[in-house]
Formats: sequence, structure tokens, C-alpha cells
Amino acid sequence: WLASQQAAPPRVGRVIADASHVWSPPLTVRHPLSAMMKVRTVWACALLLGVCAGQEAAWEDEDLWYTVRIAGQPVGSLHTTVSNEGGRYTSTEAMHVLVHRGDDLSEMQFQTDFTEWEEASTPASAPRAIETAYVQEFAKQEVKMLCKFIPGEIELTSHNGEQTHVTKAPLEETEWAARLQSRRQFKDGCLAGKDTIKYRTVRPELGPKVVDVISVRVGNETMEVDGVEMAVSVWDVAIAGVPVNMSEVYPDEGPYRCTRLAQMRMQMPFGDLRATLSNKEEAQAAAVKVEGQQLPELVYAMFVPLRVRIESVNEAYEVRMRVKLRDASQQTLDLPSAGYQSVVVEEEANGRVQQALVTVNLQAPLKATAEELADLAFTSPSAMVDSSDKVLINLAATVRKTLSKRAGKLEVAYALREFAYEHIETKDLTTAFASASEVARTKAGDCTEHAVLLAALLRTQDIPARVCHGLVYVERYADEIERDGTPLAVSPDSPLAEGEGEIKAEFGWHMWTQAMVDGVWVDLDATLHVPYNVGHILVGTSSMADVEGHYQHMGMAGLIGNLDMDLTFQRYDPNGPGHDEL
Repeated sequence: WLASQQAAPPRVGRVIADASHVWSPPLTVRHPLSAMMKVRTVWACALLLGVCAGQEAAWEDEDLWYTVRIAGQPVGSLHTTVSNEGGRYTSTEAMHVLVHRGDDLSEMQFQTDFTEWEEASTPASAPRAIETAYVQEFAKQEVKMLCKFIPGEIELTSHNGEQTHVTKAPLEETEWAARLQSRRQFKDGCLAGKDTIKYRTVRPELGPKVVDVISVRVGNETMEVDGVEMAVSVWDVAIAGVPVNMSEVYPDEGPYRCTRLAQMRMQMPFGDLRATLSNKEEAQAAAVKVEGQQLPELVYAMFVPLRVRIESVNEAYEVRMRVKLRDASQQTLDLPSAGYQSVVVEEEANGRVQQALVTVNLQAPLKATAEELADLAFTSPSAMVDSSDKVLINLAATVRKTLSKRAGKLEVAYALREFAYEHIETKDLTTAFASASEVARTKAGDCTEHAVLLAALLRTQDIPARVCHGLVYVERYADEIERDGTPLAVSPDSPLAEGEGEIKAEFGWHMWTQAMVDGVWVDLDATLHVPYNVGHILVGTSSMADVEGHYQHMGMAGLIGNLDMDLTFQRYDPNGPGHDEL
């Protein structure tokens, strides 16, 4: 999201996302920070889709509509279906959601499909799961991911922009349930009176990984569903590796007891997200923008405030931040030591890290591990980091020609970062998860597009690269112009002027790039006018390989809205001491 502040599969899946988003000093800017909220919102909606399709009566055709609300306000619809053609069952979920990201309206449409054999129709040599598909359309750009299950492996075919990429990977040799199989397992356990139900499955939004899902009955209540009062049971749902609090609600009486999902609940920092069984007319009406309607805002609600500001973020050599979880009951603060960041655990309880001291020292990059040095994913093309694309190869070659033949890899990396910064001319949030080749052609995007473009350019020059997700330092005036109580101007790239008003220092969610040079990871941020600064907190990294899906990013989900941070030290003399803040 930083970028916009610069003035100057397995299981079926189709996802269609359509949104528009928009973030220097006194300038009113559009919101690059919300690029990571773009990721967060897509994850939340994808998870909601998977859960809402989660349990349905055994093999019946389905045609259900749900109204989606955030903090009690209608924001969209969810439509789920199940169909059968000759023993091939397809589960489809389509979602349409409207929200605000800063001062921009974001309209997102998602659809996921999952195809599997009915048990009695399964050929002896075929797995139950047949294929999944994941398609995302956004701002006239389309990203597709098809996953086919064949004995012992999966075949992933991704299409992004003008590129098609095929990857084969082994499927875990363990028993797991297809979409309808998992529904039946839940139904049988619920009807049998079990309070805990476990199964293993594969979810498209997390990539081709088998994950454990545990549903725990937490109580009973009465709720109104499409105008009818009914007794329901409430179940907390935990998906391994996904630190998001989710619950499912099922009828506790009648023909659809334990089978038809009545409501899905997800705790989000910007308000509870709920999808409640309703009817087509009501659900579709919730997905239509009404003049004067105030939709939930998903950007500034995610900011992490600081009590003490970084005096000059682009001139500091080192800072230390104390980072603490507000709620560590279901989340651990597993921050990595990598690049310029080193982490020391300060508080731990019940095996979960609750507090850590994070040091960002631009003079002390950390060495890559032996595993990272050997990982070919950091140099290989993928659907998102499609470094084999001719346009990317030619662009990088053009940059390389401007340098001396003796230029080292670090010099090349810096030159490519500056090129990526300048090449993206439209720095806003109207692009959703575009591949590097698409960004190269459209010259548009937010921090996610800057990150994947730079990673791909680096790989064309045989420089291992990966994408980072975390937080970036921003400043804004406390009394600046607001829209419905929401401030519209943010400065992530340089400190604001003193004496013009109270300055708020905060961290917002962000993405950038790391390059491996001479055995160490060097952080590079293509959204800034400088190569990098100390105002970054690294939460995780990803090679963006096709087989990863979003899994490596999911650790961030439980941190959004769950962090407190304090600046404890900053240093501006390259050879001298700094000063403590606490």
C-alpha cells in the first residue's frame, strides 16, 4: 500500500475480485497501506466461502443465499450451490462484497468450485477429489488456478495475464476428505452427539496442503434465520495454520439439523463478519451500493499506533521496537530474524510467544540459512513471479546495460529496485494480485505489485529473491481532513514537518522484497524513494511458488488488530551510540 503514497488448489476454486482502492506530506494520498488489507479481505472472504460450503445434507442439490454483514451492516451476498452430473459433484460458492478502503470503494466478487466423485461412482484407480479451480478477476485482469488430482500428485495450471504456468507437485500421502466428504463427517459426528469433530482436508486458498480442521461445540442459542426463530448449536472452527477465530452455527432441530449452515461468524479487527442464511432478494440487495450508505472502512482500523515517533525514518541506521500481542490465547508472536531484522523473545507462556524485542539494523544483514541457500524456489518462475517472461527479461537486461560490466549483484539489485520504483507510474490500489509480467505491462499497482515485480526482475539476473509481508512506518496529522471520521492523508515515505499540527506515528500492513546477495538477505522496498529504511517489521516471507498458495501469508492473519508496539531505541550515528526512548 505504500506505493500509492508516492506522489511524483486444491479444491475447487473460482475467485473473482473486483475492487478499486486508492493513499507525503500535506498531500491527500490514496491508500497503499490497504494493499495488505486487500490480501486480508480476500483471505477472509475465501475462508468464509470454504466454511459456508462446509457442511450440507448428504449429496442433495443445494441453492442457498446468505446475507454478509460486517459489524452488523449489510455489505454483500454469498450464494452456495451443489450439483450432480453422473456422480461428479460440484460445490460452488459465489460472494459479492462492498467495503471502503480508506476513501475508496472496494467491490469484490469471488467464486470457488470444487469437483469430486460420489463414493459409489469413483473409479477404482481415481482419487475422490477430481479438481479445483481458482479464478480472480479484478480491474480487467484475470488470474486462474486449476488444480487436478491424479494418483500420487497434483498438477497446478496457473494463468495470469499473458502467462500460463504448469507445476507438478507430490500430494501428501495421508488420508484426507474432499469437500462433500468433510461435510458428511461433520454431519455424522454432530448427529451422534459429539462435541469435537476432526477431519483432514485441502483448501484452495491455502495451496495444495492437507490441513487439520477441528470443530468444537461451544454452546446452544436461539436465532432468527430468514424470519424464522430456531434453536441452533454453535461450533468454533480451527484450521491448522490459520490463526483466525471462526464459528459455525447449525440448526439444532428439524430436517436440517447439523447439515445446513445457518450462519458463519469470523472475528475481524474491523468488526465481526457474519454470513447469515436469508433469501436471494435480501442477499443481492445487500451487495448493491446505496447513495449515502456508509460502508465499513478496512484500512485505518488496522493501523498500529506508536507513543514515540521515529525522528527521521529515512536517516536512522537502527531502531528497536517492543512488539506485544494483545490476545495470545490463540496466536503466537512468531516473528522471523531475517534480512536487517533480528528478534529476541521477551515473554512466553504455554508455548506461545507473547512479547518480543525487534531490532532493525541497516548495517547488519543476516545470513541466509543452508536451507534457503539451496532452495530453488527463490530463483524459479511462478505464476506471480513469472521471471521467465520476455518483457521482464528485456527490462532487466536494459537496466543491466546501464551498469558497469564489473557491477556486483548488490549494485544490480539496487538498480533494479530503483527501476521498479520508477516503472510503476500509477501507484494506487486498483490492481489485485497482478503478476510481475502484468505489472511490467500496465505500470500500475500498490505494494504487492511493486514487491512481485522487483522479485521477478531480480530472478532474471540469477539473484535469489522472495516477497516479504509485515508492517511499515507511516505518519499523519491528527487534525487533517477526514471523511466520515476517517483521516485521508498518510505519509509513509518521509517524516512530516514539525509545527504544523499533532503528528501521529503508526505502522500499517505492507509488502516488500528481499534479495539474497553474497549469502545474506538484503531488504529492498520498491515503493520508497530510498532503497529501504528502518521503519519495517517483518512478519513473514514467501517465494510465491505456485504450490504455496496463501499458506505462508496466513500467519499474519492473527496479528492484524492484535498488536501493540513501542519504539524503545533509535540510532542516527553510523559509528556512535543511539538513545533509548523507554
